[in-house]
Amino acid sequence: MTNSSQQDFDVEPSADDPDASDPAPRGVAASGVTGIGIGAIAQEIGLTKDTLRVWERRYGFPQPMRSPGGERLYPQEQVTKLRLVKRLLDAGHRPSKVLAQPVDTLQHLAESSGVGQDAPDAELDHLISLLRKGAYEEFRFWVLKRATRDGLERFVLDVAAPLAARVGNAWAAGSLQVYHEHLFSEAIQSTMRTLMRPLGDALRGRGGRPRVLLTTLSGEGHGLGILMAEAMFTLSECECIQLGLQTPLHDIVEAVSAHNIDIVALSFTAVLPAQAIANGLTDLRNLLPSHVRIWVGGSSPALRRKWNEGVVHVAGLAPIDETVAEWRQSAVL
Repeated sequence: MTNSSQQDFDVEPSADDPDASDPAPRGVAASGVTGIGIGAIAQEIGLTKDTLRVWERRYGFPQPMRSPGGERLYPQEQVTKLRLVKRLLDAGHRPSKVLAQPVDTLQHLAESSGVGQDAPDAELDHLISLLRKGAYEEFRFWVLKRATRDGLERFVLDVAAPLAARVGNAWAAGSLQVYHEHLFSEAIQSTMRTLMRPLGDALRGRGGRPRVLLTTLSGEGHGLGILMAEAMFTLSECECIQLGLQTPLHDIVEAVSAHNIDIVALSFTAVLPAQAIANGLTDLRNLLPSHVRIWVGGSSPALRRKWNEGVVHVAGLAPIDETVAEWRQSAVL
C-alpha cells in the first residue's frame, strides 16, 4: 500500500465484534443468508479484517450481510468490487476516492490507470479460456506442449509469468475463481519442476556460487513466484536450496548457516501488508551475517520502497541473470 492510504489500515478490531477472532468460513449459509466470511476475504484479496471493518464504518462499503450469530458475510458482487479496489490501491489510488464508486466506474479507472491490462497474446488468452471452461486436461496439455517447445527460460518469461498475471487479473475481475487459480498453479509448477530437475541435479555438488536459499516469510502462501525465481537462478548456474513457503525467521537463519548460503531470495505478493514485509526484512537482515545478501522480488507494491543495505529488490525475473553476474564480479573483487 502507498503511504497515503496507510492511515486506513492501522486500526484495532472492536472487542465486541462477533467475527473479530473467529471469522465465518467461505460459503457460510444460515437461515437463507449466504456469503463469504471476512477471514476468507482477507486471505484471498490481501486485505486485513480490520481494514474491511474500517472501510465499512468510514465509507459505507463494503456492506456485508450478517449471519444469525453476527458474522459478516460478503456477497459475491462485493467481493468482485473489493478485488478491483485492491488493485487500484496497489496502483496508488486512495480508499476515499474509489470505495464509493460503482464497479463500472472503477473498471474505467483501472483501464485508464493501466491496472490489470494484459498485452495481446492469443495463445495465453486461449489458455485462460480453457481454465474458465474447466478444460483442465487440455490446459495441462497446452502448457506442457509450450514448455517442451520453448525450454525453461522462455517458458518462465513468456508463459508462466504473463499467464500468472492474466490469472490474477481475471480473478480480480471475478471471471476466474480461487479453484481455477489453484489448478493453474498446480499445472505450471509441476511443468516447471519437470524442466528444472535435470539441470538442478547436474548443478548439485559442483560447488558453484552463489548458493541461493529460496522461501517466503510467514503469511506469504503463494509459491509460484519463488519457483519461477528458482528456475532463473538455476539457469544462471546457482546452486539452489528450496525451503518451501512461510519459513520462520529462525529456521531461515539456521538453514543459511547449515548450507553456507550466499543469498536469501524471498518472493512477496500483495497478500502481506507493507508493514509486515518491512518488519520481516528488517528482522531477518539483523539476524543474518552481513555478507549474506537478501534479494526480494514479486508483485507486492511494498517492494518499491528503498531498503537498507544488504536488501536488494530484483525488479523482475529477467534481471536475475545480470544480478547474479554482478554478485560474482563483486565476490571476486
